[in-house]
Amino acid sequence: MSDILSSNGNNVFTQIENLLNVGIALTAEKDHNRLLELIVTEARNITNCDAGTLYLRQGEQLVFKIIQTQSQNVFQGGSGEEIKLPPVKLVKDNVSAYVALTGQTVNIPDVYFAEGFDFSGPRKYDKITGYRTQSMLVVPMGNHEGEIIGVLQLINSLEDDNLKVRVFPEHYQKVIESLASQAAIALTNAQLLKDIENLFKSFVEVMATAIDARTPYNANHTRRVAMLARATAEAINIVYTGPFAHEYFNTERLEQLTMAGWLHDIGKVTTPLSVMDKATRLEGRIEIVLQRLDYIYQLEKTNSLARQMELLKEGRLQEVDQESSLSNLRLAKVKEIKDLIIECDSPATFINDQILEQLQEAASYTYYDAAGIERPYISDKELECLSVRKGTLTDGERKIMEQHVTYTGKMLEKITFIKKLKDVPVFASMHHEFLDGKGYPGGLKGEDIPLEGRILCLVDIYDALTAGDRPYKKAMTWEEALRILGFMIKEGKLDEELFNVFKEYRVWEKVEG
Repeated sequence: MSDILSSNGNNVFTQIENLLNVGIALTAEKDHNRLLELIVTEARNITNCDAGTLYLRQGEQLVFKIIQTQSQNVFQGGSGEEIKLPPVKLVKDNVSAYVALTGQTVNIPDVYFAEGFDFSGPRKYDKITGYRTQSMLVVPMGNHEGEIIGVLQLINSLEDDNLKVRVFPEHYQKVIESLASQAAIALTNAQLLKDIENLFKSFVEVMATAIDARTPYNANHTRRVAMLARATAEAINIVYTGPFAHEYFNTERLEQLTMAGWLHDIGKVTTPLSVMDKATRLEGRIEIVLQRLDYIYQLEKTNSLARQMELLKEGRLQEVDQESSLSNLRLAKVKEIKDLIIECDSPATFINDQILEQLQEAASYTYYDAAGIERPYISDKELECLSVRKGTLTDGERKIMEQHVTYTGKMLEKITFIKKLKDVPVFASMHHEFLDGKGYPGGLKGEDIPLEGRILCLVDIYDALTAGDRPYKKAMTWEEALRILGFMIKEGKLDEELFNVFKEYRVWEKVEG
């Protein structure tokens, strides 16, 4: 009956219940360092021992991860800090290494009288500290694949009075072996989950980089938006007054926002490069238009000379001079139209009403090609492109570009995100939504746009303004960009309080390149 009863008067059924509770706790704990600390703490509680050490196997050595000694108030490793003790080489004369190599538990009544292992280390430690290492239970941590991933070493199990050291009872050994096995599986699962998350993050970054790489004009945009969004959220975390006083981005919320930043432009994989790379209004056609005008210019000169020759033959000298003057006017008009087109092709030119009238007039002029077919100086499509008031995209092209947000949402909805990233598709699709309801694709308004969406919208615009890799504009300074953002706030498009945080904490300085 005494074998059934454990220390502190608890029976074996209580031990089983405690072990089950520990198993549940191990499964629930996701933080790697707290998980390691929990293993040692609960093993010590179950065995009522004074000290415990947890090693993890790394290659051909055991590395100290957790050290606890209650009587000396020593608790190291629980916060992830490095334990500055040399790793244990995997040689069998060291008891922990032996357990790691063989997978066998070792239960020693008194290390000072044990044979077969080198305990010079513990004795040296005892001499320095005045501690007395006596009983020791060393258990392998084997996962579900039978791999020994670490070793749990417990020292000095205590009697009920918490004073007298005893040998670790055999039933304790069984319980700790079970705990070590559960712990190893929990650690392996946690590592696998971490590896999967890291793999997913790497895949997302590679995918985002590939999308940016489709065009040289977007090389670092995705990375900068992700980092600016994260830095903005971190700034909100240190705001203790105003509307953001109760907003806090914990690790998971930060990761979700950052991931949304990385994926916000994934829909651009569907956007034609002819639209994405459109650096000028007549992108890819300017040379054709200019060559046409050069042809018209030469055609006019040739036809005029022919007419003048006919008039000379007929002796109509006065009309020759008139024809020459009229031809010069027509040639000047062709040159004027050519200069106008060159000017309007540049995205730096704002097409005001006066310029628009000049373009429409130019489009009304016609010529006859070599086949005798009458054609306009400027085609309807060319006129449409040149008439874009600001930027380079026509209404149709802009709609195609705007569709990337819709495709972002559709593509991300096909991915089964883990629970802590479940809102990534929603946030990633909101970076063009404005508070006044005039954004896209949803036309969301005010509080319908979550804070994450407002952050992504703000930093996306800021980066677009300050980016130096856009062909259709020069990079703005941060002062100029903030001024533009200020105008957008007055128009009711952006969150003023969010902008104030962005500006006050100079978030852009937290992001390199």
